[in-house]
Amino acid sequence: MSSSFRQFVDDLRAEGQLVEITRQVDIRHIATLVDQSETALMFSNVNGYDMPVVSGLINSRERLAIAMGCPFPEIEARLRQGLDHPIAAQTVNSGPAREVLQEGEEVDLFNLPVPLFSLLDGGPMITAGVTIAEDPEHGVNAGIYRLLIKDRNTTGIDIVTPNNLHRFAKVALEAGEPYPISISIGTHPAELIAGTFKAAAGIDEIAIAGGMQGEALALTPCKTIPVRCIAEAEIVLEAEILPTGWTRPEGRFGEFSRLMGGLHWNPLVRIKAISMRRDPIYYALHMPWENIWPSGPIYEAAVKRALFEAGVHTTAVNITPGGCCHWHAVIAVRPLPGDGKNAMMAALSVADMKHVTVVDED
Repeated sequence: MSSSFRQFVDDLRAEGQLVEITRQVDIRHIATLVDQSETALMFSNVNGYDMPVVSGLINSRERLAIAMGCPFPEIEARLRQGLDHPIAAQTVNSGPAREVLQEGEEVDLFNLPVPLFSLLDGGPMITAGVTIAEDPEHGVNAGIYRLLIKDRNTTGIDIVTPNNLHRFAKVALEAGEPYPISISIGTHPAELIAGTFKAAAGIDEIAIAGGMQGEALALTPCKTIPVRCIAEAEIVLEAEILPTGWTRPEGRFGEFSRLMGGLHWNPLVRIKAISMRRDPIYYALHMPWENIWPSGPIYEAAVKRALFEAGVHTTAVNITPGGCCHWHAVIAVRPLPGDGKNAMMAALSVADMKHVTVVDED
């Protein structure tokens, strides 16, 4: 299992799963090229930008398996390990993410090579940021949210649906105060899987990622806000959710469902500082295709737990990309009377699950 984002990129290259494009590329063409590619792509010569862009890194079972160092069907067990045996993060006062700091008037999001993923998107979106909040009551919380760039130091944040960060920001809004968050871009896929997991308030997703990897993640304090960030990240945005409320329209968005979503009303985020490596790589998690894969092991774990509690003798579960790794499960069961029906009922009890196919293990 790779131990960092950089090692994961190197592992993909060694396995023939990443191709570097050295010819000059217009940032408007990146999404289309990734769509057409059978491998992940690194663009080392993006017109008008100093840093390379990588995309499509986890856009297949094979690549996610390389990241986790095990066959794809075993990733669910890695997630279960993280859930059952989380390892709290270690705080360090250093890390590659702190090598360069830009704050105040130096902050300019337009210097980051953020692609447009769909012709109908409302603008360029940061898609691979692990957003960390450290709430006074609930502790560490991590999630993955789209951040639509508004101007040089302002984004939206797509927390229109109920989630823990939505609740924390709402409390701050009622007090008329900004809510501090860090956004770590370019992190190991284990952090993306853990950040995608819908944990209850008070469950530390960073500790889940540590349990998946078998060691504590290193978090380092931000300079301008009282929140930590991932020390090994490529780029970190130190930010605050402003107390504007859910009043600013943004979108449209190309959704993971492969359909265009409508306008959302969301809060604004002010970027106070940007820290990064001296030679950062910008990770553009490709919408809508690449972002479905981290959900596969999560729903597999949920379905397996529901089947176990229902007493179904299950031999395999596949959460299919045809169902966007959310809505369709194929379940293999032993041929015992009633197990087919029980499997369907148990799996359909899992949130978001809409279609279930049950097959004989033979």
